[in-house]
Amino acid sequence: MVQCTEELANVIRIIGFVLNLIQWVVPIILIVLGTIDLVKAVIAGKEDEIKNNQKTLVKRIIAAIIIFLIPLIVSVITGLLGTDEWKECWNANHNLGVGDLLDSTSSQATSN
Repeated sequence: MVQCTEELANVIRIIGFVLNLIQWVVPIILIVLGTIDLVKAVIAGKEDEIKNNQKTLVKRIIAAIIIFLIPLIVSVITGLLGTDEWKECWNANHNLGVGDLLDSTSSQATSN
């Protein structure tokens, strides 16, 4: 039986923040880098480089989509494998982020 303690909630907040960061930043970087490579190839005017960079861009876009879906996959897995208490704890805390974590730790420090 899992109880949603403050420590567990803080860990879930950190995991949620990292997943959200990965979900948004990595796909944007992949797409931008792929676009830059493709633009360089078009400017150079070499047909074989353009085709290679198009393939690379498509692969990066597919990777970006997969990375974007990682938080959804994690939520589905935790939903399937977790108990009701775990699901409630996850749902209540995974979208709060590090700012809320910092707020809760500072309030704990001032109460001690």
